[in-house]
Amino acid sequence: MALLARPADAADGDSAKKIQERLMAPCCWSESVAVHRSETAAEMRVEIARMVAGGSSEEQIIETYVGRYGERILMEPRGAKQWWLTVIPIVLTLTAVAGLLEFLRRLRRRPAVEPAIIDAQSLPDVDPD
Repeated sequence: MALLARPADAADGDSAKKIQERLMAPCCWSESVAVHRSETAAEMRVEIARMVAGGSSEEQIIETYVGRYGERILMEPRGAKQWWLTVIPIVLTLTAVAGLLEFLRRLRRRPAVEPAIIDAQSLPDVDPD
């Protein structure tokens, strides 16, 4: 009987891990619950495992935490936010590279300034007296 329970436990563990990786640790908002080393993240891992074992779906668990902490709890924002957070840095980087290339192109085309040659005969005579 114990052998039959093993695959379900492994599947529950994989499901719990997947959910933990989708959630941000709310204590400092810097890492996922799966890897963060705080008491809050550890409690969340235990709670997620308990919810998975109780039969809650991934989306139900995610919605529980979104309800508790808001959208900020998600590692990847939903919908249009994800698109903007992906596209804006790419567009800004491409614009900066294009600006740098244009600057270098103009700098390269600028004629070099030649030093002025002063002819001693063209200078006015100044009497030191």
